[in-house]
Amino acid sequence: MLAALLLAVQFELPRQSFLIDEVVPITLSGVAPGASVTIRLRAGDWSSSGTFVADEKGVVNAADPMRLFWSATRDRRSPPGPPPEAWQLSAETNGSVAATSTIVRRAVAENVTVTPVHNHGLAGVFYQPAGEGRHPAVLVLSGSGGGIPPAGSSAGGLASRGYAVLALAYFGVPGLPSTLTRIPLEYFKTALDWMAAQPAVDPERIGVVGSSRGAELALLLGALYPQIHAVAAFMPSNVIWPGCCDRMNEPSWMLRGRPLAFHAPIPVEEIHGGILLVSGRDDGVWHSTGMADQIVDRLRRNRFAHPYKHLAYDSAGHAIGRPYTPTTDLDNVRHPLTGRVMHLGGTAEGTAHAREESWRELLAFLGQELH
Repeated sequence: MLAALLLAVQFELPRQSFLIDEVVPITLSGVAPGASVTIRLRAGDWSSSGTFVADEKGVVNAADPMRLFWSATRDRRSPPGPPPEAWQLSAETNGSVAATSTIVRRAVAENVTVTPVHNHGLAGVFYQPAGEGRHPAVLVLSGSGGGIPPAGSSAGGLASRGYAVLALAYFGVPGLPSTLTRIPLEYFKTALDWMAAQPAVDPERIGVVGSSRGAELALLLGALYPQIHAVAAFMPSNVIWPGCCDRMNEPSWMLRGRPLAFHAPIPVEEIHGGILLVSGRDDGVWHSTGMADQIVDRLRRNRFAHPYKHLAYDSAGHAIGRPYTPTTDLDNVRHPLTGRVMHLGGTAEGTAHAREESWRELLAFLGQELH
């Protein structure tokens, strides 16, 4: 009986609930020393597996546990969508299941207050972190897919780490333009003013984070509005692009009732704070690394007074964002508005690495610029 108890196989997890961008340390004990163990992960129609060998104490420590999450694949017959929160772990030895466990992966911490915003003509979601007083704040912008950036984006991750966040739509929802054309930049000034007026927001510590067309927009807003003190631009452009995605002869942005010229350089040297640029050298949508390099050149030529950094990742493309979600479907993504299949570029592993490292860099950057 005692030997059986000592050899009981079990997962040893520090807790059962994690943020999706947190590392889940996966340890298995009670395995026969030197035994081969297959750990399987499943959430709905997503699944992955890995094979490990127990050490001399009968313990398996997954050296790279998050590979099980980013390498998960989905049943091709299933409709597209994000993975669910609950994930089931199982350990198989000698062809049979020896241990199981369940973990919950949350997009946003439970103590964050989430409030829809539908006033002043704005459409978005406001995330108020736990704790009294005023917090640094971040405006989060989506790209050409439109709509409100989801909790699984940087919005939920930053709110879970003490930032007040406004995840803002600027087209593609009721009450706003249906396409990324003729978007008045004054709309974002209204959003910034609304943020600054919130009791939970420190108006002197506001930044903006955007991806793809949202990165182009983030840089534009930083150059236009001095209340922005940090800009993080993922897969950015150094110039203004025309409308998207079937309106290439129309302007994207309007200011004081006039369109901004296509392909005009963004005056990034006028930004009133630090700049973080993130790109993938294998970007399949546009040449974000080359355009980010041109941004850096412009900053250098103009002797930009604030910190700036460009992180360019090999084997990564146009899907760099919050880490530890599946990166196995990079060349089979349908654009939410046009329905066209997009080839984002990069490899699953390269994109996973870029997401992990750039997320740490983003947190460090905002911590430096807004604290």
